[in-house]
Amino acid sequence: MKTASVLLFATAASVPAWAHTGASLPEVKVTAEGETASGPARGFVARRSATGTKTDTALVETPQSITVVTRDQIEAQAADSLDQAFGYSAGITPLSGGSQRRISTSFTVRGFNVTGQAPLYLNGSKFPINSLSGAMELYGFERVELLKGPASILYGQAAPGGIINLVSKRPTATPLREVELQAGSWNRRQAAVDLAGPLTEDGRVGYRITALARNADAMVSGIADDRRLLNAALAWKLTPDTDLTLLAGYNKGKSNYDYGKPYDGTLLPNPNGRIARDLFVGEPGFDHFDTEGKTAGWLLEHRLNEDWTLKQNLLVFDYTADNAYASIASRADAATGLRTVRRDATVRYDTDKGWSLDNQLQGRLRTGPLDHLLLAGLDFSDRDFKRAQRTGTVAALDLYNPVYGSGVNLAATGSRATAAARQLGLYLQDQIKLGTGWVALLGARYDKAHNEGSSVSALGARSASDDRSHAFTPRAGLLYRFDNGLAPYYSYTRSFQPVSGMDHRGRAFRPSEGMQHELGLKYEPPGTRLLVTAAVYELTQTNVTTADLAHPGFSIQTGEVRSRGFELEARASLNRQWDVTAALGAIDARVTRSNTTSLGTRPTSVPRNTASVWVDHRFVLLPGLSAGLGVRRVGAQATTVAGLNVPAFTLLDAALRYETGPWRFALNVKNLGDKNHLADCTYACFYGDERNATLTARYSW
Repeated sequence: MKTASVLLFATAASVPAWAHTGASLPEVKVTAEGETASGPARGFVARRSATGTKTDTALVETPQSITVVTRDQIEAQAADSLDQAFGYSAGITPLSGGSQRRISTSFTVRGFNVTGQAPLYLNGSKFPINSLSGAMELYGFERVELLKGPASILYGQAAPGGIINLVSKRPTATPLREVELQAGSWNRRQAAVDLAGPLTEDGRVGYRITALARNADAMVSGIADDRRLLNAALAWKLTPDTDLTLLAGYNKGKSNYDYGKPYDGTLLPNPNGRIARDLFVGEPGFDHFDTEGKTAGWLLEHRLNEDWTLKQNLLVFDYTADNAYASIASRADAATGLRTVRRDATVRYDTDKGWSLDNQLQGRLRTGPLDHLLLAGLDFSDRDFKRAQRTGTVAALDLYNPVYGSGVNLAATGSRATAAARQLGLYLQDQIKLGTGWVALLGARYDKAHNEGSSVSALGARSASDDRSHAFTPRAGLLYRFDNGLAPYYSYTRSFQPVSGMDHRGRAFRPSEGMQHELGLKYEPPGTRLLVTAAVYELTQTNVTTADLAHPGFSIQTGEVRSRGFELEARASLNRQWDVTAALGAIDARVTRSNTTSLGTRPTSVPRNTASVWVDHRFVLLPGLSAGLGVRRVGAQATTVAGLNVPAFTLLDAALRYETGPWRFALNVKNLGDKNHLADCTYACFYGDERNATLTARYSW
């Protein structure tokens, strides 16, 4: 790993002045009066975020849509994954209906698939693991945030839909001790602990340790949901002006790949009846998906003076995924009366490692009546991915009377592939304020990306690619904040994403580009904990590869995909009694240019509309008792079969809690009505979860 050239700012490594004088620093205290972009938010409403600007900025003053799911909301809804954390948000949908949430990170955002396009960031640092390198365990995060639309201005190459930033739990100024036990459906047994506080009397050093162990199954028979997690954080005030936070994490997962069910017997009729929700199409003893991940890094901040600050964020990651599964055909076998389905076998081993470094200079200055918050940054990321794979055959499966135990025949030789991705980016941003109302956001970035790949097929055929690209991506936004809390805004953003391959002349493909126009209105009444964001947008991706009809076997970059939509999100925490979140979204996504029959079609896994509301209430007359009720509606989704849609569905969720002294007990039930529904159909069809319950007991001291 190429970290030898990574240099800390000299100020962090210098000997602190108090080490020579013997003087002691005053006690460092953090009050709860003001929320920060990296800290906890009370209730469901976060007021600040750094995801949209890389600066600690009020959400109501950021001219772009950002969804922040707080720790309190995650716990109230007992969300077990990123898929469920964003389940009450607009514009984002998990692929495969969330059935892969135990092994992967895969979403569509505003109509665009962000899977495999490095949508993940950890504390603002690029975290470009493969989508199948492992799921993210929510217990380790203080909040999860979604920046909607092109984000290349700050983050470089990315899919047009947006990026997800995970904010880790950090050390606390006051002691925090929590032990939690869970039991529930599908043999769920989980224990977790969260410990934090100061390590020294003067408060200069603080710590946090978060750990979790879970053994569980899933709705589908034969699929595990086992997890081990250990995160550690150390906050150290090196000098009065220099703060260093060290972060490290380890997680290990054991699960299986749910390959779904064929169309016949799920979305399409089957004379043998409907396929059972819990049918496992894999092969017990063969199928497995074991992941192991390690992360480490630091967040360094040095204040040069009252106005200027240097920051450096480093993230190093190392992930492995050991995967074997039996896949199925998308249609049942007509020769057996649609009773059986053909299966193939795959064994795969992935390694995914790399690092990212982001250096920033942030400062404030005033020019005439204008107040500026300037940000200049230089970041670099380096990622190496390797895959070894073998394929084979396995006996067909009877969908209505499955018999397992047939042998798996794997090919004697397999394929190998490597990929290396490096990105260097320089960005500038200016947040400008005029008086108490006008806010302008201007920025630009220049990137150089280098993507190399090589592969060797099972037959020994070799191929290689070496793609070098560069891009300039601007952003502009304008917002006016009225005294009554209304803040209309407009923003223009762009993104770029390298495309591998060459045309028939041997010319490397240009990066695909995303462009978004967004017009919105935010509302945060003074003195309340209420934040509403409404937005309409048009998001277009160009330079999409499509078939070159003049040169069969080659592609040409004349494709285009356009998404237009409306979103409304509201979050409120009122009188310490009510917590409410509501979301409404409508997406019209279409292939607007193509040389194939895909012209005019809708992307899969993109509902036409979504709506949700969750209401949480603490009862005054029954101290300690609270309850929550939620409803989620997901509209029709296109499938890979022309003219065939996944029907819309509506689900109910509920929660009941009781707190007394240091104890907190909670019962959460999802899909309260036990609706038997399909959640998504792509290469196969996936059922949504049956009714399931989780009982949580927590002791805090």
